[in-house]
Amino acid sequence: MKIDKRITPPAAAKVSASKAKEAKKAPAPAAGGGDSLTLTENSSRLRELETQLASVDVANTGKIEAVKAALANGTFAVDAEVVADRLIDHTKETLRKRPRKK
Repeated sequence: MKIDKRITPPAAAKVSASKAKEAKKAPAPAAGGGDSLTLTENSSRLRELETQLASVDVANTGKIEAVKAALANGTFAVDAEVVADRLIDHTKETLRKRPRKK
């Protein structure tokens, strides 16, 4: 299992939908070849929040150190039933996402 530090907010779909609505409402560019860019207050706030979230450390260093110590000591226990359940769940999810052949 790969763990990365990127945070994907659950409201991303809502943000995308609202951006699409804002894009529809945006006025057409002026004839004359001049480009213009107008950022709404929500867009500016969203960029600010993205910057703040990017700097947040999501790793639980205490738990990481405890696992490292347990591995080094040979006391790390693996619950085979939990691992099997997660593998089954992962496989089901992968099969659901796979495109169907016609």
